[in-house]
Amino acid sequence: MSSPTPTPDPASTDAPSGASDTESSGSGSPSAGSPQSVAPFSSSAAAAPGPLAPDALAAMESALAAEQAAVWAYGLVAAYARDDAAMITENRSGHLLRRDATAARLVAGGAQPTPPAPAYQVSVNVVDVPTARQLAQDIELDAAAAWRVVLGSTDDPELRGFALTGLSDAAVRLAMWKRVAGATPATVPFAGQA
Repeated sequence: MSSPTPTPDPASTDAPSGASDTESSGSGSPSAGSPQSVAPFSSSAAAAPGPLAPDALAAMESALAAEQAAVWAYGLVAAYARDDAAMITENRSGHLLRRDATAARLVAGGAQPTPPAPAYQVSVNVVDVPTARQLAQDIELDAAAAWRVVLGSTDDPELRGFALTGLSDAAVRLAMWKRVAGATPATVPFAGQA
């Protein structure tokens, strides 16, 4: 069940239990092949990225919003799916890394990243473990969809690679959640496509 990216909920100022949106993603290096294997954008690459085209800028801002919402929403998932704590922590860390890398890429492209909202409206009324796992799947579907739009918004090889990594990471996390929830099929042919 795909849903639009969670939208800010201006009526709520309380974040769900869990770490804050401003926490650091840690100094440890994720293992290769894990869904959080995304290295933050580095300006020490061969050529620094230039300004973002309007379509790419809009897509990157939407991807940043999806990553910010994911970080927040995993706090809600954690409150109900305690047996999945290790997976939630790993996935949330991947979104923290991706969020920070996306913000850095926006700055390098000449844009000012929008800060995260204090709370977000989610696609599922989370009341138990199955609904928490459904929200986790929706989080990853939304992230994959956002990165798929970035891919289609630019011909820049660096930005396309950056977006492809975000899409791939979300697809892997989605498959893991589908497997944990017992959903079939566990994988979809084109992650992020409605």
